Amino acid sequence: MGYRFSNSSRYIINENKVVLGNRYTGLWIRISKEVYDILELGINNDFSLNELKCCLYDEEDRNYIDSLYKKLCYMEIIEDRNPKKRLENKMASFEITHRCNLKCIHCCIDADSIVSDKKDLSTKKVQEVLNKLIEWGPARIMLSGGEPLVRKDFTKLLIYLRKSYKGKIVVSTNGTLINESNSEILSKCADQIDISLDGIDEKTCKVVRGTGIFDKVINSVKLLQNKGFKNITLSMVIGDKNQYLEGKFNELNKMLNTIPLIRVFSAVGRGLNNRSSFLNGGEDETYVPSNFLDDNYDKPFGMCNCGAGERELFITYNGDIYPCPEFMKSEYLLGNIFNINKISELSIFTNNNIKNYNLLYMLNYENYKECINCKVNLFCWTCPGQLEELKNNKLAIEDKCKKIKPVLYKRIWER
Repeated sequence: MGYRFSNSSRYIINENKVVLGNRYTGLWIRISKEVYDILELGINNDFSLNELKCCLYDEEDRNYIDSLYKKLCYMEIIEDRNPKKRLENKMASFEITHRCNLKCIHCCIDADSIVSDKKDLSTKKVQEVLNKLIEWGPARIMLSGGEPLVRKDFTKLLIYLRKSYKGKIVVSTNGTLINESNSEILSKCADQIDISLDGIDEKTCKVVRGTGIFDKVINSVKLLQNKGFKNITLSMVIGDKNQYLEGKFNELNKMLNTIPLIRVFSAVGRGLNNRSSFLNGGEDETYVPSNFLDDNYDKPFGMCNCGAGERELFITYNGDIYPCPEFMKSEYLLGNIFNINKISELSIFTNNNIKNYNLLYMLNYENYKECINCKVNLFCWTCPGQLEELKNNKLAIEDKCKKIKPVLYKRIWER
């Protein structure tokens, strides 16, 4: 039986080198054009791996092709059997309230105050949503907001989820409402707690999140740790105005035995009116972290990939379903969870023509004539949300291209 390149595979040919990658997972590999031509030979002649190896005269070459073939199958760049739709590692995020006790200047969903006309679902309705999420079978469920702990029934809901669900439970919180009572339940029922901090001390934190928040978060971290809970992340949003704090933020996390999470500022939600608090440049300029542009940058990076709307879903406070928080617009609405019996009934899972919900389609370089012949066009957008934010600003896109293209070219083709 022959093999072929999978539907999710993509390639770039650059003189005597070829990059092969998987748009679904982001995994990629660089090989020689000669080896790529050998793989193509097998596909064009419907060869099996063994038949392909018989075409090679050197034992070393046969061993290399055998090893490469297995690696490409593992990366799902090559498939030699009927393709199966990948849905493993599914994730669901549930905004159990749109209310929040803070008013952070960069809030991507522009959460409401404690008193809001956007009414929370009842306890029973939230449990109904959780049941449908559990039936869908995600590896991880995140409870978020707003601020999830403003709900009086939060601990009841968390206990319910833990008893009903065997996967990973993540709670996303600002950390200010964690106390002696609920910390016990959090430590027993959650697998990971993500806390937003956005600063290294009171002075830097209050600019973003308000006065007195820094000490409250630090106290919450210590309270959880005293209960034996260790898996805590602290996040910080950066732009070129505050990126100098990243090193000290990492040091703070090391001291606290927490995991640092750096997020790049995005001018969405409340951030639309507060970009000047994070960025020096105007709307026609894009921010790329300086450490990414550094020649010594050695962190692994993947090909553009996204599972939102297919293996990742975001449920809002009223049951609406979106691919992720970056795409909460009417054109990306997948449905409402109360209008279906099972999540698998959504049209995205039952309709073969899912282009409108496949966010990777947005990143298809063939949609942009300026990108068709670019030798890094499968790597420049790490998230479709970045393109969604900039898609109507040609100058900003050109600015991003100018900054990252030479850097990516060197890392992809010259290392």
